[in-house]
Amino acid sequence: MISIFEIWISLKYLFPKTKEKFFSVVTLFSFLGISLGVATLIIVMSVMNGFREELTSKVLGINGHLKIKATFSGGLKIDSQLPQKIAESNKSLLIHKVVESQGLLNFNKYSSGVLIKGVTENFFLERNIFTKSISSESINDFKNNRGIFVGEKLKKKLGLNIGDYLTILSSQSYETIFGNLPRSANFKIIGFFNIGMYEYDMSLVLMPINLLQKFLDNNKRIDHYEIVIDNFSDVELIKTNLEQIIPDYLRIVDWRELNPSLFNAIEVERNVMFLILLLIILVAAFNLISSMMILVSNKKKDIGVLRVLGISNFQLLRIFILNGFLIGFLGTILGVLIGLSFCLNINEIKSFIEFFTGSNLFSEEIYFFSNLPIIINSSQIIKICSISLFLSFVATIYPSIKATKVEPINLIKWD
Repeated sequence: MISIFEIWISLKYLFPKTKEKFFSVVTLFSFLGISLGVATLIIVMSVMNGFREELTSKVLGINGHLKIKATFSGGLKIDSQLPQKIAESNKSLLIHKVVESQGLLNFNKYSSGVLIKGVTENFFLERNIFTKSISSESINDFKNNRGIFVGEKLKKKLGLNIGDYLTILSSQSYETIFGNLPRSANFKIIGFFNIGMYEYDMSLVLMPINLLQKFLDNNKRIDHYEIVIDNFSDVELIKTNLEQIIPDYLRIVDWRELNPSLFNAIEVERNVMFLILLLIILVAAFNLISSMMILVSNKKKDIGVLRVLGISNFQLLRIFILNGFLIGFLGTILGVLIGLSFCLNINEIKSFIEFFTGSNLFSEEIYFFSNLPIIINSSQIIKICSISLFLSFVATIYPSIKATKVEPINLIKWD
């Protein structure tokens, strides 16, 4: 049990007299090193969490968690019984028919490759990612095959308006007496969507499934069924259950198989960044060892006086350990406060820096999103704080033991 006297002595050593300026500077650097290390770790890990979560939600919001595809190429015929069987097996699942194709979009003098996705109106009604950006009137027009939806980024780049017509050339061709010619048609814009992911908002075209089937002349076939689930963690269990329901000529692919390199890279990068930034706290811990060794050297005579007054080696050990641990504890607390404050205002800080530097720190074309996504994970913060406090505690052990090894008579005999 630490006594009030030991706490008082530790605090006296923590805030030394003005003549011990060098020790004060070293202690300050140790304190700031721990604070900046903790703050940096919290900020980077929160950004990585937000980036992964946002990217996952956008990709899954468009593509679903599971896809039921034909084992062989060529698409599959619409099976009215299959969606019913899936719904009966799990009523929380949402299933959508999808036709996908690639094409070349032309408007005035602008041309760009696009992904064309043919869906039904339920695709927008049952996916939360579209609820805020598409009106019910536009969805009704979509249901009646009156036109297509394009992204807000494409709208701003080309100056598009509702009612404009876009020319789309399909990657699939048809045979004529003059040879193979690309399929081409004009489509009316009836609405715009804003997913918040640059790639989709710039190069995705959503078209009524009947309109796209007619455009591609694919005999009313679809490419796959997309399934959206409620609980993200149940993907494996649901996939196993569905494999027992679907026919042998179909197969199920989950989102991890469709985007393995992307999400694995994000996970690896997050772990590597954690280890690299942890070195900042480790360096601060070595600084703490240096400051404690200087403290022991400066306080040799005080140590001798305390020993003569009856302070035991164990009490002396606790005094110096408490002194170093207080530096680590206060530095960790300040680091958490700085990190959380930065995370909560990171987009405002980004805008402020961009305003004065005149540069774009977070390009949408590179990082996909218009704003820095932040998710503060309390368990990660507890982990970071625990590591910081543990390293601070370990850093004080050797200097504290060093303080107990000197003989008191040799420290005070010359006074």
